[in-house]
Amino acid sequence: MAASKMPGRDRFILVLLILMSVFLYADQRIMSAILPELSLEYGVTERLLGFIGSAFTLVGALVSIFFGYFTDRISRKTLLVLTVLIGEIPCLLTGFPIFTQTVTGFTVLRILTGIGIGGIYPISFSLIADIFKEQHRAAASAWLGVSWAIGMMLGPALAGYLTGTYGWRIAFILAAVPNFPLVAVFAIFAREPARGKTEEALEDLIQKGVVYKQRIHLKDFKLIFSNRTNIWTFLQGIPGTIPWGILGYWMILFLERTRHFSKEVATTVYLMLGIGTTLGSVVFAMIGGRLYRKNPRLVPILCGIGVLIGIIPALPIVNLSVSNPQGGTIILYYLLSFVTGFLVSVPSANVKAILMNVNRPEHRGSVFAVFNITDNLGQGFGPALGGMLVSVGYVFMMNFSIFFWIPCGIIFFAVARFINMDRDNLQKLLKERAEEMKSNPAEPASNG
Repeated sequence: MAASKMPGRDRFILVLLILMSVFLYADQRIMSAILPELSLEYGVTERLLGFIGSAFTLVGALVSIFFGYFTDRISRKTLLVLTVLIGEIPCLLTGFPIFTQTVTGFTVLRILTGIGIGGIYPISFSLIADIFKEQHRAAASAWLGVSWAIGMMLGPALAGYLTGTYGWRIAFILAAVPNFPLVAVFAIFAREPARGKTEEALEDLIQKGVVYKQRIHLKDFKLIFSNRTNIWTFLQGIPGTIPWGILGYWMILFLERTRHFSKEVATTVYLMLGIGTTLGSVVFAMIGGRLYRKNPRLVPILCGIGVLIGIIPALPIVNLSVSNPQGGTIILYYLLSFVTGFLVSVPSANVKAILMNVNRPEHRGSVFAVFNITDNLGQGFGPALGGMLVSVGYVFMMNFSIFFWIPCGIIFFAVARFINMDRDNLQKLLKERAEEMKSNPAEPASNG
């Protein structure tokens, strides 16, 4: 990632995006570490808590289409500030008993926080695409993904390690507070990058002051769905995120109930999965960037292979028989969890760059909004689906989730079939628009 070539303000935007994302996403998995406490306080079943977890994710994903459309039409800076506040204010309020005396109040605040998390997704990647050039977008989006992974580890860690001493609400307060000064700094100092400024065909013109004036229209959604790389990339997210929806939500409770791990040890196993995912995202983003420069189709092939191989260490985590959860057995769980996270992180490191590089600048916010929906269907339904499968058994539930990585890996080979063609079509279109902008810089190019 050639960060040294970026203007200082662009680097500043990226750093602020990363920091704000860490704390916004810290909220997403807090519930997974406090399910027994919530069940006891509110007198509700774990199945109902699973549905609350699903509502949190699904509502956020669905409203992201609204944020995505306006990301492609208005100031992304203003929209980002609004989105972070929508997410963090209810997260903060969740930490105060007066606002969460009933399960209804708790659920409403969860859903409002989910809206904020759903909104930041398309805004962030639209900004990233206009900060980084094509060959560096995988690394840049991976760093943003790392911030989300850190956040999703931080939330359960805060809850898992502090709940016993301070109660379950403290984690929500600690996850929310840092973002208020961060969003204020962003509002004061950050500026929005010009749309299309990192596209090779448009870069020189935009540097000379010619404005890329294209904006999305509702009729353009048919163009988004005529792009076959988009379609297959959207589709892989549905089965690919079911394991994250179930494992991410139920893993700590699974280890407590079936392996008799303490909450702290179970939380550490979960954290090792996240640490593996974080490190893998960085490593495979660098590998993906190099492969992309050789041949773009090698990147989705790498994604498919990584996911399929990642199933191998995941299965023993669920099926390993433990008679004495101490010493070497615990270390083995830590290792298997880390390796699983490392291998299955390949798509998260590269899939956003795949979408950026085959879509028009004025479509990217909406593309990532659609992707956020499909990418969160599995994560959204996962908690509820796991809750319904609890009666069958925790082991069955966890095995059921892991095998969804098989269709996810296979679908990536379909992405590989079309990525070069769709990328070439985009480059051709941008060159045509550049010629129109040269001949008539005062007027927007046609929307063809």
